[in-house]
Amino acid sequence: MRLPANDQSPKQHQQNNPIHRQVRLQFLLEHGIMTKPMKNFFKADASYSESLQSFTVQDSFIAIAYYVFNLVLLYIAGIIFVKFHIYIGLPCNFLLILIPVIICRQSLSSIGITKRNLKPSIIVSCILGLLLLMLYAVVPGVINHNQWLPIQTIAYNIFYFFIIIAFTEELGFRGFIQPRLTPLFKSEWLTIVIVGVLFVFMHYPFQMARHNKSFVEYWPQFIAAAPLQFMWHFVFTWLYRRYGNIFGSTILHGFLDLTTGLFVG
Repeated sequence: MRLPANDQSPKQHQQNNPIHRQVRLQFLLEHGIMTKPMKNFFKADASYSESLQSFTVQDSFIAIAYYVFNLVLLYIAGIIFVKFHIYIGLPCNFLLILIPVIICRQSLSSIGITKRNLKPSIIVSCILGLLLLMLYAVVPGVINHNQWLPIQTIAYNIFYFFIIIAFTEELGFRGFIQPRLTPLFKSEWLTIVIVGVLFVFMHYPFQMARHNKSFVEYWPQFIAAAPLQFMWHFVFTWLYRRYGNIFGSTILHGFLDLTTGLFVG
């Protein structure tokens, strides 16, 4: 005998019963069936987790000194740019790369310079980066009939955004500063949040000086950009923790910056 269209079989009735759904949900949570994929998504690479145990409070103070030096150097670079119209960002960033490399020359893997999980990190970051570039730069630019920059300018921008900007910041913040501040704050996730704030404020001195504004005058522009910078810090951190090298986060960071380096204006 066929059931009427609006009737349900006993099995369907049981599945749609609110009490049954609640019991089933509780079972899934208790056995980790729903939480396991999420845990795997945020799971850190074993070598990364092990490296956090090797740092001391002394390393934390070295990281803080490096951060302060970063701020002062970029502020000076901004003043020189305004007063003398000379951009010294390239030598400054090379110096910011050189310092962690010299300090950690015996163990470059401690700042994320390693081949560990290199292939998957590059694949994931390239896929995400290309999607980002298409959605935020190429497609809007083509639709709006924007003028492409000269090919040599785009080539320079690729070098500048991927190496001078992205690699410097990923090496300095995700590779050097963040792991070494963990002993000071005791909690990895608290450290990640604090370093996110430090990462956002790192952009302040140079831009403030470059626009020839005081700290208070530049504050509205800074606040406008801060939330996105803070959000991207967590994305870059996820890539670094997930794969244990800074190359994946560097690639995605480079693609993000390159969205401003393809078209005129």
